[in-house]
Amino acid sequence: MEARRVSSAAIGISAMKCARRATCWRLPLVLATLGSVQVLAAVAGVPEDELKSALILTLLRYSEWPGRAAPDQALTVGVLGRPGMASILRRTLEGKPINNRTIRVMALNSLSDPQCCQVIYLATDKTAEIRQALASALLSPILTIGEADRFLEYGGAVNLMFEDGHMAFEVNWSALEQSGVSISSKLLRYGQIRGRPPA
Repeated sequence: MEARRVSSAAIGISAMKCARRATCWRLPLVLATLGSVQVLAAVAGVPEDELKSALILTLLRYSEWPGRAAPDQALTVGVLGRPGMASILRRTLEGKPINNRTIRVMALNSLSDPQCCQVIYLATDKTAEIRQALASALLSPILTIGEADRFLEYGGAVNLMFEDGHMAFEVNWSALEQSGVSISSKLLRYGQIRGRPPA
């Protein structure tokens, strides 16, 4: 089931087709204004984590979770790893509307209670920490997003990359399906999808 279109004045992903590289598609950051998409021509000088937060927001807006959430239920994003990333996500995402829900960001020291979040961002490249978090989230409808080179191999659903001034993402189709979370094909076509059965 496809998520709703990005609302006006929201940070999003351009509708231009991106050039494919060895492991990902180059994905320019854009600003959607009054329903039209405009490319941010220059991203030089923008901190990498700021660009990641914009892409995370777009992923959330194009995603749907199983079941029906209560009107006052927040969409909680838990952040494991670098404290700086948790601060950036809290500043850029906290309180933003997502499909009739509001984003809440919380820093996590561990994932002892996987039900606390609908999204987990792993701002770390430590293998043991990643594997432990993914194992805890395995049986819950949690969208796992990371930034480590082998994040998808460890069982993560979406991996973010920064290359030549552009953000890019790749998806582990099996992990995404297992989570029960769906991402709109309108967005998936701009990422590299691993393990998706042929149409």
